[in-house]
This record gives sequence, C-alpha cells and structure tokens, in this order.
Amino acid sequence: MNDHPNLPTGECQDIASDTVAALLALKAVMVWQDRPFIYTTGWASPVYVDCRKIMSHPSSRRLLMDHAADLLKSRLKDKINVIAGTESAGIPFASWLADRLDLPMVYVRKKAVGWGINAQVEGDLPSRAQCLVVDDLTTDGLTKIATANALRRAGASVNDIFVVFNYDIYPQSRQAFEAHGMTLHALATWQDVFAQTKAQDYFTVEQAKEIKSFLADPIAWSARHGGADRLTMPSEPSA
Repeated sequence: MNDHPNLPTGECQDIASDTVAALLALKAVMVWQDRPFIYTTGWASPVYVDCRKIMSHPSSRRLLMDHAADLLKSRLKDKINVIAGTESAGIPFASWLADRLDLPMVYVRKKAVGWGINAQVEGDLPSRAQCLVVDDLTTDGLTKIATANALRRAGASVNDIFVVFNYDIYPQSRQAFEAHGMTLHALATWQDVFAQTKAQDYFTVEQAKEIKSFLADPIAWSARHGGADRLTMPSEPSA
C-alpha cells in the first residue's frame, strides 16, 4: 500500500527505507533489557525508538529532513502556512522543516504558562494560521491531538501532523485523529522497521518474539508489564 498517495510508490519506499536505515545505524531502535520502557503517556513497551539521536548526526539529519520536506510539499502544498513544534522533542525538527519550507515557526508548550489563549504558544502566531504540528514520533497520538487543540484554542486551524516515526499499532489512534479532523504524516512505521531488521539480524529470536507480541496487542502487553491499560481520548477542542 502506498502511504503517500501523491508520491510514486518507489519514492515512498525509499523514504521509509532511508529512515529505518538511519535509525538502525544510529542504534536508535532500542530493546528492553531488565525492565520495560515506560513512555510519558504511561504505556509500557519492550522497545523505544529514540528519534532524538538524529539531531546529533548531520548527514542523517539532512537526508531525513529533505525527505520530510519533499513529502510535505507533495501532500500539503498550500494547505499549511505555519510550522508548530511540540515541546521539547518537536522543536528541532520543526525548525529544520520551517527553514526548508520557508515558513514561520512557533512551538507549543506542554502546559500553559500565564494566561490567555496564547499561553501555550511561543512565537508569533499569525491570523488565519494553518498549522502543521511537528514532533519526533507518535505512539497513541494523544499528545499530538492535545497540541493541536491548544493551537486551535489560540485561533489556528490544524488539520495535519508530521512525525519522523509512527508506531502505527494503537488501534484507537487512527479513529482519534479522524474524530479530531487530523491527518498524520510519517516517514516510517514499525512495519518498515521489520522489513529491514530481519535481514540484518538486528533483533535476537527472543527479542523479535517479544516485540511481535507487543505489536499484536500493545495495550494488553502494557497492562501485563505495569503500564497503562487503556486509551483515554482527549476532549474535543472548545468552540
């Protein structure tokens, strides 16, 4: 399936392949040792994808951000006029994309500081802003929706979200994005990871088995290992 309908299938595969190759080369795809990873969202997981490592490696950073800019130009064209990074991991990626797309940038705090509709948004948010929310990755997508809702409360229109890596395993996340009127764009998913790791023997047999169990039912896996056991949808933005 072509996840990027406005790009040729081969180009989509190149984007995903380059993204996964960079993450694997940087050892950014990590597997639990003595205890599971607990994400900020509360989910327990046997794996963690550390996209922040990309920041420290200029060649990988340039390649993936060039891919991201090309993807977003082909898909969104004139549909966005502001890049909005999430605090804190989304800020560098938003900065690089804003530069490539020649667009203004803001960033959105996790919590409001002070008062007023702009208490969470840093930078100059223009009138009639059509924002693209940018972050490093997404698991269940709920923090991205919360970020989009903060921008909407500040008067912006938000229909699209970009991440480098999308877990694409939490069953309710797609419904949540759809319910909030948002489309998620990503360079790669776990399906793309497994397409390359098998040939490289990146995971041991035992690790691959545990990861497949997690990917098949991440909520049940989390509950069995001391993490969150349910997905709580964010509320709709106020009118």
